[in-house]
Amino acid sequence: MKPITKGLAGVAALVVAASLALSGCSSNSPNSPGASGSGGQPSVVLSFGKPDGQLANNSSPFAPTSAAKDLGYLYAIYEPLVIANTIDPTQAPIPWLASAYKWNTDYTSITFTVRDNVKWTDGQPLTADDVAYSIQIRKDNQALNGEALPYKDITTSGNTVTVTFTDSQYVNTSKVYGLFVIPKHIWDVPGKDLMTDLNQNPVGTGPYILKSWTQQAVILTANPNYWGGVPAVQTIQYQSFNDNTALTNALVAGQVQWGWGYIANYKTVFTDKDPAYRSWFPSGLGMDAMWLNCAKGPFTDVTLRKAVSMIIDRQVLSTSGSTGAAAPLTSVTGLPESLKSYISSDYQGQTFSVDVDGAKALLTQAGYTGVGTALTDPKGNKVSVTISVPAGWNDYQAELQLIGDAMKKDLGMEVNVQNPTADTWGDNVNNGNFDAVLHWTDGGPTPFNLYSSIMNGSYLVPIGQQANYNYGRFDSKDATAALQTYANASSDADRTAAMATIEKIFVEQVPAIPLLERPSWGQYSEKYYTGWPGPDNPYADINMTLPSATLVLTKLKPVS
Repeated sequence: MKPITKGLAGVAALVVAASLALSGCSSNSPNSPGASGSGGQPSVVLSFGKPDGQLANNSSPFAPTSAAKDLGYLYAIYEPLVIANTIDPTQAPIPWLASAYKWNTDYTSITFTVRDNVKWTDGQPLTADDVAYSIQIRKDNQALNGEALPYKDITTSGNTVTVTFTDSQYVNTSKVYGLFVIPKHIWDVPGKDLMTDLNQNPVGTGPYILKSWTQQAVILTANPNYWGGVPAVQTIQYQSFNDNTALTNALVAGQVQWGWGYIANYKTVFTDKDPAYRSWFPSGLGMDAMWLNCAKGPFTDVTLRKAVSMIIDRQVLSTSGSTGAAAPLTSVTGLPESLKSYISSDYQGQTFSVDVDGAKALLTQAGYTGVGTALTDPKGNKVSVTISVPAGWNDYQAELQLIGDAMKKDLGMEVNVQNPTADTWGDNVNNGNFDAVLHWTDGGPTPFNLYSSIMNGSYLVPIGQQANYNYGRFDSKDATAALQTYANASSDADRTAAMATIEKIFVEQVPAIPLLERPSWGQYSEKYYTGWPGPDNPYADINMTLPSATLVLTKLKPVS
């Protein structure tokens, strides 16, 4: 469940206490339907929740597992240049901190016009130098360039910033748009480490200002000088829960109005409890997969990777893991339904099916022994693997347990299923310290992002160094070259040929095992606040950790 998340024991009672304190109520419960505060504002604090476990007081916009990134309040404080609709690529992106933008014809350069009359929360004006600095540091420090964009030059002229790239960014436009901006005068100072600084007093341009940080709640208040107008909701808070169950209980009780978590049997458990409760799972442009370590351990052998893929029942994963909210992937290419038009002629009509006998025969032919009882590799070593997802992610846990049971029962593998904290798990994933994990891919308007996140050599770093994608350290010059060709192609014919090569490598080499389509998991309540994105108004993804969360926060309004 999924951007890398974390949780908090006993937080439900603390949520109530925090809401009471913030609302200034004494006799009325802040969660009672008729309660209201001054000025007609409902006294229920607008609360966001995720199953992220124990948090550290870290509001860094860069650290991969900071509270700001995990919970999503990063985008309440810092803002992107442009906001794209990541569930509907046909919608025109919205200029944000950039009041205008323009690509050149081959998408190797973009010029941003910096919006006038925007101020940082310390009163300093937003300038083109701030934007240029925010991009330059990504060019100069690979660890900050989570999007792996190939920057070339960043220049300013008046209130414009021009960014050039070493090759076409046709497939990466949404990544370029979503770059958030930080204040140069705060960050460009001697001794400040951009990756390790905890940023506990963040200065941004966004609609909200960090007021307080505790283990119980991260409280933000409306920015009174926000360039887009003072937000209608005056106070918001972000909560971290131990697991999906604790978050679900808080949602049902009305203590959380926006949740990002998995709810088994969500209709019975949540939406049927109140006509104002909503669940929305918009299908994304990526997939959930079992990522395999291709650089060390048993899964360096492609034969084992293929065999494990062959024994997985994806329909059962969908039904038992996500209670049907995430559809099973059917094409052997791993492409979801939304991208099926990109399936090459070589794989049209080829679908996944459970083939235990075929998997056993494949391993036996490759020299494995003890197939189905106590699997031993061709060198005589017992095949033992550790597979993991964070504690509390109960859909992923259910899916991983099903996969682990099949690996034991059908192939005779020794399987150790682990459920560490999300922070520990995230560090292990990023640094390549795993055998197999359930994880999501990137997504985009073409299959490029999905495949690139798994196979692109531009993300490749040694085990022990932090990766931004290609966590399994899949090393294929052919895959990297084909991805590069696709990204820079100037004709549909060239793109089609490159995609056929990409799909062939993915199917034959199995750098990750496709499982389910990747939905966003969103729950929200219209009882006290309106303006949410949803099936009737899909203006943004429901995922609170994306740049579009900035847009959502500016659209929310208290119910009169």
